[in-house]
Amino acid sequence: MSSVILLAADHPMPSYDPGLQRVSVSGGYTVTAPGFSIQPHVYYQDSVNALALDMKPYRYELDIAATDEEAALLRAYLETHSFQGEQVELWHLWLGDDRPARVPRFHGPLSSLDQETLDQLCNPASQNGCPGQCRITVTI
Repeated sequence: MSSVILLAADHPMPSYDPGLQRVSVSGGYTVTAPGFSIQPHVYYQDSVNALALDMKPYRYELDIAATDEEAALLRAYLETHSFQGEQVELWHLWLGDDRPARVPRFHGPLSSLDQETLDQLCNPASQNGCPGQCRITVTI
């Protein structure tokens, strides 16, 4: 049982990795891990396809944390690689057997894509004791 965060669009979009590192302290040790990136959707592709969701066809794995810095990076990426008025989808999906069938939907303009929105994406509320999921449609 795993989860995945995806960016879905109507047209191909480029991969993006600005080399951002996330730094945290755990048990007195400093831990660094790769940060924000957008990569081709490969690893959980079959599992996501099996869900048969109404999702835009071009899908990318989104490594993102709910921070102002990463919200700004995503906004800049979408401004550069999307068309005015276009809609893209941000999905957080649970891939376990106990996933709820319903995925809550939210929508808003690109200008509203901030840390709070990313918190909603990265940490969706649980549903009936099951891990949370969500879909956020962003209008460019």
